[in-house]
Amino acid sequence: MTPERAAGLVVRWTRFYTRDLPAAISQRRVEEIAADLHDHIAHERAHGTEERRIALSILSRMIRGLSADASWRWRFRPSKGSLVKPLLAVLAAALGSAAVVLGEADDSPGLQLLGALFVIGAITFGVRTALRSR
Repeated sequence: MTPERAAGLVVRWTRFYTRDLPAAISQRRVEEIAADLHDHIAHERAHGTEERRIALSILSRMIRGLSADASWRWRFRPSKGSLVKPLLAVLAAALGSAAVVLGEADDSPGLQLLGALFVIGAITFGVRTALRSR
């Protein structure tokens, strides 16, 4: 995976968790994250870091930042219901993403498949929960 592809995944995640917020707030957050990722990639390349390691560090930052993203979003639009279901979806997505990254590093297709299933399940669960809350 290239650093740009990993950064694209992070930007898509940012667009997802800011989707129901006012457009100005959402756009500012996406631009902030994109600029940070651009600086991260440029810094790592300037220090001679290999492309795959840069991509893995970006994905690692995304996984470690999931709770901060949820907290950031909650400040702008507090949740109306229970936080258990959204947190379970975020946890499943984090575990799935970690499994995909680790499976790719170990060349383990079973772990990658399991990770992909976790991510798909988390997205499905999260969308279903969001639709039911409306």
